[in-house]
Amino acid sequence: MYTNKPLIYDHQKAATDVPYTAKKFMECLSAAEFSAVILFPRVNDYEVQKAWIKAAFEEDLGVIIGGKMTHQKEYPPLREIEEIYSIATELGVLDFVVPGNEPDFINHIRKFIENEGINPTFYAPGFATQGGDITESSKVAGERFHAIIGREIYEAKDIRQATLDLASKL
Repeated sequence: MYTNKPLIYDHQKAATDVPYTAKKFMECLSAAEFSAVILFPRVNDYEVQKAWIKAAFEEDLGVIIGGKMTHQKEYPPLREIEEIYSIATELGVLDFVVPGNEPDFINHIRKFIENEGINPTFYAPGFATQGGDITESSKVAGERFHAIIGREIYEAKDIRQATLDLASKL
């Protein structure tokens, strides 16, 4: 065991390969003692999505599903992105990545998932350099919200102060 803290493997483009690769992939993550995996399935590739989620659960890995990235502005219709989240909830996923720089989307997807009977936990990148506002996104996401911060901290001249400033916005 490397740490007592949860380790989340963020391979966002995982869950896009053929279904039979999912089992071996998740076995490797489990052997490396990861706690959870972030997956970003492709729209209209729902059988692949199901296979990857099921393989993760078989290895006792938590699953965090994303359907929309922070940096892309051209997306399929919203109903197709909703289908990614819907399939995830049907399989028992409770954790989701949402773009922190799109509070209207966060609000919409929160209501959509809650209508599916799930009290979601959200993880959101896309702040500061990508234009997102932590305070605004956390308000619409609800109390089960985790801001994912990268460059805003590791590129800061004073990492401690940058961390404190960002945390104060929650």
